[in-house]
Amino acid sequence: MRRSLGTRVLSCIGTAAMLLTFTGSCSATKPPAEQYVNIAPLPGAGVALSSEGKPDGQGAMQINIPIAYTPGSGYAEASAYVGQWIGNQMTGEWHNGSGVFAMGFGNWPRVYASGMAVSHLLNDSKALSGQIQLTKETSRTPAFAIGAQDILNKEHGQSETANTGASYYAVATKGFDAGNRKLYASLGFGAARFLDRPFGGISLPINNRLTFATEYDGFQINNAIAWRPTGRFSSVTVMAGYNSEVGPMAGIHFTGKLSSFWALPATLLLKH
Repeated sequence: MRRSLGTRVLSCIGTAAMLLTFTGSCSATKPPAEQYVNIAPLPGAGVALSSEGKPDGQGAMQINIPIAYTPGSGYAEASAYVGQWIGNQMTGEWHNGSGVFAMGFGNWPRVYASGMAVSHLLNDSKALSGQIQLTKETSRTPAFAIGAQDILNKEHGQSETANTGASYYAVATKGFDAGNRKLYASLGFGAARFLDRPFGGISLPINNRLTFATEYDGFQINNAIAWRPTGRFSSVTVMAGYNSEVGPMAGIHFTGKLSSFWALPATLLLKH
């Protein structure tokens, strides 16, 4: 009975996410900034995480939206992605690059902080983002977290044609039994780069090496496959996907452990 109920719930969530694409497209006046259309500098974007916020190939993963499972103390990640610009699908213009460095803090509540560089890792200013998990997942209720992308509002007013600035959001994530594996659903609502709309996604660990994810990020539908070369707890994840308004993108994630001692120097670098 529980499996049947979980399947029905996820079917409804998937349908709702698709419907949001059409209802939302009618109200948008500006797209998100170009650097925010490929991969999010937020928890679970490009790397699968367990409900405890630890790297786990059997956990939840999304692409350009966050999940509520939030990494804690000792977590560190670095990633590099390349994609295309809005409207330039399949043109070969692979100039929309980004790099992210992130760390986790605390055992509870768990806090995630990241810095995102666009195209030039050391020359351009960085957009700082953060998330805090407020509730843990239970058998009946999802995990819940709140956060902000570009939390210092550094890019506010930088473009007259895009939604920029601090992008506050809330997100919930829940795992459901689906046969002999888990299926994860995330739903949230966000401002600015999320276009003041709901967002949502579903991820499915196919096996210990592969995860499929699909989502609506407030602007477009994204689909991707992630591969972990050494299995479930691989420290490397390679992801390739397609964003409906932008085109193909690809990148690599590295995860590991790093003492909070490095938080201050890392923050100074990211604020450069």
